Amino acid sequence: MGFSTPGLLPFIALAAIPIIIHILSRLRLRHAPFPSLILLRTVRRERFSWVRLKEILLLILRTLALASLLLALARPYLTRSIPGIGQATDIIIVIDDSYSTTYADRWENCLSAARKLIRSIGTDRKVILLTASGQIQQDKPVPRGPALALLDSLRPTSLAPKLDSVLKRASTIAESIKASVVVITDRQERSLSSNWHADPGVNITLLDIGSDTFNNAGISRLYPEDRFAAAGKPVRIKADIFNYGSREVTRTAALSLDGQKEEKVLKIPPRTRRTIIFASAVSKPGTYVGQLELRSDSLGTDDKRYIVVHLPEKTHILIVESASITGRYVSDALTADSAARFQVDLVKVKRFSRCDPRNYQVIVIMDPASLKASDWTRFGFYLSSGGAGLLMPGLVPADTSRIGPYIRSFGLVRPAGFVSTSEIDTTHPILERIKLTRLASARIWQYSRLDAKGNLVLARLSDHNPFILENLAHRLIIWAIAPTPEFSDFIYKAVFVPLLHRTVSYLAQISFRTEYIAGDTIRLQLDNSSALVVNTPKGRIRLEPTMRRGRPTVTLTNTSLPGIYTFKSETENKIFRTVAVNPLAEEGNLIRFSSDRLKSQGIQLYSGTLPESADFTVPLLYLAAAAFAAELLLLF
Repeated sequence: MGFSTPGLLPFIALAAIPIIIHILSRLRLRHAPFPSLILLRTVRRERFSWVRLKEILLLILRTLALASLLLALARPYLTRSIPGIGQATDIIIVIDDSYSTTYADRWENCLSAARKLIRSIGTDRKVILLTASGQIQQDKPVPRGPALALLDSLRPTSLAPKLDSVLKRASTIAESIKASVVVITDRQERSLSSNWHADPGVNITLLDIGSDTFNNAGISRLYPEDRFAAAGKPVRIKADIFNYGSREVTRTAALSLDGQKEEKVLKIPPRTRRTIIFASAVSKPGTYVGQLELRSDSLGTDDKRYIVVHLPEKTHILIVESASITGRYVSDALTADSAARFQVDLVKVKRFSRCDPRNYQVIVIMDPASLKASDWTRFGFYLSSGGAGLLMPGLVPADTSRIGPYIRSFGLVRPAGFVSTSEIDTTHPILERIKLTRLASARIWQYSRLDAKGNLVLARLSDHNPFILENLAHRLIIWAIAPTPEFSDFIYKAVFVPLLHRTVSYLAQISFRTEYIAGDTIRLQLDNSSALVVNTPKGRIRLEPTMRRGRPTVTLTNTSLPGIYTFKSETENKIFRTVAVNPLAEEGNLIRFSSDRLKSQGIQLYSGTLPESADFTVPLLYLAAAAFAAELLLLF
């Protein structure tokens, strides 16, 4: 037996008030002869037994009614232990509050399981509550009452956190206070890494609130039809919608873009992705906000997705050439665009120090060997400040330490005859529309042999050496050749211009990001130290810039709610940047990991039904009402 509000137990003593009143009234009675009433003694003797019995019954009913009512205020319950959680002093409850738990009634089941678990432990044990998202991070155990109150304030999130980090924290706490750990989750596939293992000596039990049967479809991607869209050409919107369930579903996709509204009805086979293209389009320079909603689905979070389409008037490119490697071919290829989407400045390497790199989205270095140490310092500062670059190390510098942080070259290679491109990564945005046959038609008779360690290989040559690399850490694309006739006939092939355009456009988009995942940190570098005001789905937030790597930078960490985030200058009331924050699409896939995997990870699965704690509050209230009703019947 336990009480949810034991502090009210002393008030039960008030139930003795009817007894006290009855005793006091009996003490005040005095017997005095009254001649006129002597004739009534006979009648009194006949009615005495019933009146006395009535008084006793009323006393019992009044005491019972008050006692039941006051005891109900203490909320008594009968605890039933849950097997598998050990006999530790305290218990740590880890709750999976990712958005996959909002499917059907899983979240209600999660809270119900947590309440049953808290009420099942003894009165001498305490509770620590932790959540996967971090919205609750207790360090010290609390009694059951405060734990239940904290549980009532818990809400599911739109995030997709993994359980790895919170389980590690729970295990550390459990070892220090000798507690058991209970995880309440739907066992969604990505919620726990397969290589995570419980620490020896820590008892971890998993309560499963999910099911292998589900029916869910979600929006996995929302993007422009042309990934590198530019002003002047109509840009339509595409969407990828995935049916994660085991049966065919019919859904309505409703797009809203720049005041245009469009709906499409589609049937999606089980375990299948469908791509749809909307007729709504934008073409003028500017920033456009859109939203796609999937109707009549069971998991709401992945049924909405937001998009920001930015169509710049110009993309500013700086090309740095040397006396040995000309940048004319690159400049001509970029300015040959009929839409004039690129604004190109071509400078000699000796004039690079006079340029302000912050004025350019992309800097192309034709001859890295010609840059001085001070030039590399400026270029490195530009990259660390959010810029992006294209390196073409055709010649190997005498001092390789200058380019060491970005790329390592083993020198020039002059094969017998020529080499060509033999394989490309068509999943990369740059190469997704480039055909290997067209790229392989270019003959290369000398190139720089690059070290691929720490870089992503986008294309390889026929001798298996890297041709195109991506350095993700520094936002760099590196070509193994310089685009001049001395290295290859690549510049004369039709594929050269589109490949260069897509490379530069890809790099420009890196420095102008418009989409984030819920929970990401948004950092924006400013041109001045004026504060920004952010309009978020939760309201307005004021951000004061701080100096980061030599430039004023604002940082927004509270991005837990999907939607459109608009950053405005506080002084000029001018929009600085608009971004879309979306949920992680993979969380909508409700396929679960197996119970066998749990055993190998050292986690015990509790598959039984949680025992209900018997709550006596409502029966006591009914008992009090019945006692009051019986009292009224006796009085009339």
